[in-house]
Amino acid sequence: MTIYQKFKEVSEKYSENKALAWLEDSVYRTMTYAELSKKVKQLVSGFVRNGLSKSDKIAFMVSNSPAWVMIDLACAFLGIIDVPIHTTYRSEYIKHIVEHTSCRWLIIEHEFWKAYKKDLQGLSVEKIIIVDVNETNVELKDSRELSNGDVVSFEDLFINSNDITDLTSLNEEDVHTIIHTSGTTGMPKGVMLTHKNILFNVFSVKEYIKVGPVDRFLSFLPLSHTLERTAGYYVPIMSGSAIYYAESKLTMKEDIVKARPTILISVPRVFEKVYDVVQDKVNHGSKLKQWLFFKALDYGTKRRKGELRCIDSFVYRVLDAIVLKKIRASMGGRLRFAISGGSALSPDIMQFFEDIGILIIEGYGLTETSPIIAVNKADNYKFGTVGFVLNGVEVKIAKDQEILVRGNLVMKGYYKDEQSTREAIDNEKWFKTGDLGKLDKDGFLTITGRKKEMIVLSTGKNVAPVQIEQELEINRFIMQAFVYGDNEKHISALIVPDFSELRRWANEKKIEYNFPDILERADVRELYEKQIKSQLNHFPENEQVRDFRLIKDEFTQENDLLTPTLKLKRKKILKAFL
Repeated sequence: MTIYQKFKEVSEKYSENKALAWLEDSVYRTMTYAELSKKVKQLVSGFVRNGLSKSDKIAFMVSNSPAWVMIDLACAFLGIIDVPIHTTYRSEYIKHIVEHTSCRWLIIEHEFWKAYKKDLQGLSVEKIIIVDVNETNVELKDSRELSNGDVVSFEDLFINSNDITDLTSLNEEDVHTIIHTSGTTGMPKGVMLTHKNILFNVFSVKEYIKVGPVDRFLSFLPLSHTLERTAGYYVPIMSGSAIYYAESKLTMKEDIVKARPTILISVPRVFEKVYDVVQDKVNHGSKLKQWLFFKALDYGTKRRKGELRCIDSFVYRVLDAIVLKKIRASMGGRLRFAISGGSALSPDIMQFFEDIGILIIEGYGLTETSPIIAVNKADNYKFGTVGFVLNGVEVKIAKDQEILVRGNLVMKGYYKDEQSTREAIDNEKWFKTGDLGKLDKDGFLTITGRKKEMIVLSTGKNVAPVQIEQELEINRFIMQAFVYGDNEKHISALIVPDFSELRRWANEKKIEYNFPDILERADVRELYEKQIKSQLNHFPENEQVRDFRLIKDEFTQENDLLTPTLKLKRKKILKAFL
């Protein structure tokens, strides 16, 4: 079976179900499975009419939208290999990906074309197709000339379409997509995933995570990243579920209330920000509001532990209605659960969310494994772990604690990079994840660090920085933390303050908030020394931050210090600040 064949099966079964929804004038417009199927066939016709065929490659740089899904499904229909590009990538990455994969076309959103037009005009592609995401209902209209030559409108591909009923002869072993890794250590590598890789992963995940036609997903993580693509697109589209697109990460707070999803796929940073907002409101609320919140949280903890008795259940329901329900409403009010991936989320934050009535379960995977290797179940989970290895997947822990994986989820290889492929996959088909971990007696997998990120102190002690960074970022005065210290006696940190909290503290102390000079003040340094020491007081001696520096610039994708999945680019940060 191929990806399109599975979509066809689902679209016929749930033809009148909502498939996709996007915002126009602040209101969600929807498209049914039948309508989506029709649009995909029209696009297939446009591809064929313009000379595309099986095994051709097209790159596309498009925001999460119906257009993204149509392009991917049309490629799956014809056996075209699609190459998604992260919308936050800069021009040098875009050019590298398009040229390295020898794509015939580049499909690019109008906004990005305007930004990178000068840099991309020299690409050796036959056509550049411009997408206006604000018009992804793809109504038939007169074509409009955007430029001379081979730069044309995406909407033109839907005009004068012919019925195409004969499916191209495809094999499940055929490569469907080349997804580029996040590039934490240099130029991204192209991961080749087959129809079989992706479908195996989708079906295996659905055995653990029950998803059906009544579910609604909110999509805001980039579809160009494999977590959102598999968990937030393929899983729902192959379950008859609806996908609602957020307008942008800046409007997500409003969009989630409008969309009212039942399932949310996210990364830890999003949950951390929600946690910070709640804590901030509580800390600066009235004494009565603080008392009510902490009392409601206490009873939420009792409920989680199964300790509610008689009158306690009544008190919980009252406090839930007064306090906790309002917090849940800020996330749509209908979440059955949320899934966190990409990196580890603090167990304390997961417990906090469960206490307010929102279950967050963690999973684990890599682009090279399509991506999901393990995930907690909604009815059987353990905080601090990434859950159970999927059925049909083999995992073993090497002598150095590296996690090795084997199964139908493992990529075909890196595109045009046989050496890296051989280094990653051994002769017995074991894929080396580069992550360190352990399996407990109950079958839960725990990630303990990443081999390349491990800090080796001059004392010989090994320190995994991520857990320390996450613990520091829970603190209300700290927005971001970067821990380093290779070959040193102790670890150090770069700290990006939470500037709004620092300003509030300065006002309370009647200190002039003169940015960035305030970061050099002795009393500010003393504040952060105390906060860091308090936050890490339960960590062992070798994981205590003994020196730190406050910096004024955030780590962002725009300054190339974060990957599209919000991981730190450690080498670049060290080079930029040390």
